[in-house]
Amino acid sequence: MKTTINLYIAIIFISCFSSCSNYLDVKPLDSFTGDAIFTDIKLTETYVNKRYTEMRDGFGNFGLRYISDEAYHNFNSGNPYLYNRGEVTPGQYGDYSTWDAYYEAIKNCNIFFENIDQLKAGQSEVDRLTGEMIFLRAFFYADLVARFGGVPLITNTFGLNSDMMVPRNSYEECIDFLVKELDGAAALLPLKHQNKDHGRATKGAALALKSRVLLYAASPLWNVSNDKVKWQKAADAAKAVLDLGQYELDSDYKGLFINNKSAEIIFMKQFNAEFGHSFDWTDSPNGFTGWSRTCVLQDMVDAYEMIDGTFATEQQYTDGKPWENREPRFYASIVCDGQQFRGREIEFYISSTGNRANSGKDSEFGIDDWNASKSRYTLRKFMDESFVNPWNDKSPQPWIYFRLGEIYLNYAEALYHIGNEDLSRHYINLVRERARAGKAGVLPAVTSSGTLLLAKIQQERRVELAFEDHRFFDVRRWKIAEVTENKPARKVTIVRDDQTKKKSYKIEVLQERKFFQQHYLLPIPRSEIQRNDLLQPNPHYN
Repeated sequence: MKTTINLYIAIIFISCFSSCSNYLDVKPLDSFTGDAIFTDIKLTETYVNKRYTEMRDGFGNFGLRYISDEAYHNFNSGNPYLYNRGEVTPGQYGDYSTWDAYYEAIKNCNIFFENIDQLKAGQSEVDRLTGEMIFLRAFFYADLVARFGGVPLITNTFGLNSDMMVPRNSYEECIDFLVKELDGAAALLPLKHQNKDHGRATKGAALALKSRVLLYAASPLWNVSNDKVKWQKAADAAKAVLDLGQYELDSDYKGLFINNKSAEIIFMKQFNAEFGHSFDWTDSPNGFTGWSRTCVLQDMVDAYEMIDGTFATEQQYTDGKPWENREPRFYASIVCDGQQFRGREIEFYISSTGNRANSGKDSEFGIDDWNASKSRYTLRKFMDESFVNPWNDKSPQPWIYFRLGEIYLNYAEALYHIGNEDLSRHYINLVRERARAGKAGVLPAVTSSGTLLLAKIQQERRVELAFEDHRFFDVRRWKIAEVTENKPARKVTIVRDDQTKKKSYKIEVLQERKFFQQHYLLPIPRSEIQRNDLLQPNPHYN
């Protein structure tokens, strides 16, 4: 009997061991291997598609307008005030450092490159996917280099026994790497995509990124000796995009930002009604139950020219006509008191007696008063004003990374620096011609030369590319941030007399701002420096 029991126990033990062995052989569902993904074309495409979602866009709290002289963040989400007040350190940098997020994205790209040879698919499909991933990795690196200067160039994944003590590559090495990568991507990518592939990286996207990379590299921050060879490379890179003949300026400046089929767009992040964003509500005035997140600053408002090419004066505010006769891009980009927006007149004014009932519905005494714009301006650019159901209508408009307007201005700037002022003026005036919106006698053509022409180029970029995440980099690469970012951020206070209904306007300080020499570059995170002895911090950060 005892022998029989022992036999049963042995059989049960063996059965359990066998079952456990089979159970342990099940492939994990929360991770993957190269074999599981990269031997299947559909899964490989899905892996590539996911990398596009790792690109930051300006619709969320990461928009660089909040840490430039364009805007003030209504709620300090992501800690933009650290940048505004000059308090950024290696241990305190908020959400505007892309170091962690983009090195994670780069690691994911490197996984692709280490496994793509397993894919059994047509060569054209392999080339396209490879070209897209080369472009995406270059995009992530280009952003890191623009923010931090030279960074470690890592093109492989690390194993448990890998040496992770990696030094920074020089800025010049990073630029050479990016140019080589983007030339390689351009050679593999098609001129355009159709149907379901619309919006993927193209040859034009790779060349547009190369244009921006070389423009930044030729600028005073990095080109201290003003080497004309660098400017010539920047000019050639911009012209290479134009020579593709694939793009044209959209006649509708406001409309291009809500139309993912615009012929001006070179590369964008796409959304749709199902998988949309909420920018139309986070950035609409509080009278629409919006958050007024982007409080446009007074200096940005007054950067827009009058229709005759002059600039607004404070006398116009005193006279009660602060925003009359501005150039068309102003009305396409900024919402002011008294203007029409989403079907009604905007009311940023407050009562002369502090009476809540007599104050505007978009003021600090209006609907959801805690969400009122602190500058009394909000954004119109990127908005689809046909939406009328707050927080229910999802926003499908794209975030545009590259468009023809930028390439024209890249080209104009590079041409100026190599001495071709005539052609430089031509491309600036193409942009201004579109800005006129077909109206005669608006925005005179640029005719200046020398340093005045350079000032016009910088002015045109400020307005044409406003709020598109260019200004933060432009003022740094031009080495003028110590001026532009060391000014108080200003607002306008609008008071309406309870009796006469007449409004008065007063320009006041909203926020004191500071910028120090070290802020031309972002700090390398202290946590990274502490675990990598070879990683050197950026200058002047303690």
